[in-house]
Amino acid sequence: MIDRDALRDFYDDYYNALDDVRLDEWPGFFTQACTYRVIPRENFEAGYTLSTIYAETRGMLIDRVMGLTRTQMYAPRSYRRFPGPVRIVSRDENSVRTRHNLLVVQTLIDKQTEIVLSAVCHDVLVLDDQRLRLRERIVVFDSEMIPNSLIYPA
Repeated sequence: MIDRDALRDFYDDYYNALDDVRLDEWPGFFTQACTYRVIPRENFEAGYTLSTIYAETRGMLIDRVMGLTRTQMYAPRSYRRFPGPVRIVSRDENSVRTRHNLLVVQTLIDKQTEIVLSAVCHDVLVLDDQRLRLRERIVVFDSEMIPNSLIYPA
C-alpha cells in the first residue's frame, strides 16, 4: 500500500528535479506506458482529449527532454513550482489517485517573475520496479491563454 509519506517524498523529489533543471531525471518518474497531458480546463471538462502537451510513453517524455535540452533555442529562465497539498482521491491495492493544485512561475534574467501556469494535477501513481511512479498525470490549466514559454514540464 502506498502511504502519505511515500507520496510526499515522491512529489518532493519530482518537483525538486524539475526546479533544479535536472530534466534528464524527469521521465524516470513515469512508468514505461504512461499518460502525460497538459490540457485547458474547458477541454478537460468537456471530455475532449486535445491537449497542449501530450505523451503516452516514457520514450515520448525522453524525446521532449531531448528537444528541450538539445534543439530548442529560448531565453534563459528559471522555473519554480508551488504544489498545493496532495489529496488522495481513491486507492486500491495497486495504485493511488491524487489531486493537487499547482502554480508555476518563471523568471527571465531581465524581467519580473510571472505566473506561467495555474492548474490542478490529476495523478495516478503505482509501484513500478519497487519505486513509486506516475502512470498518469493530467495537468489541467485554468486559462485558455498560456504563455508561449510553457516549455518545461509541469
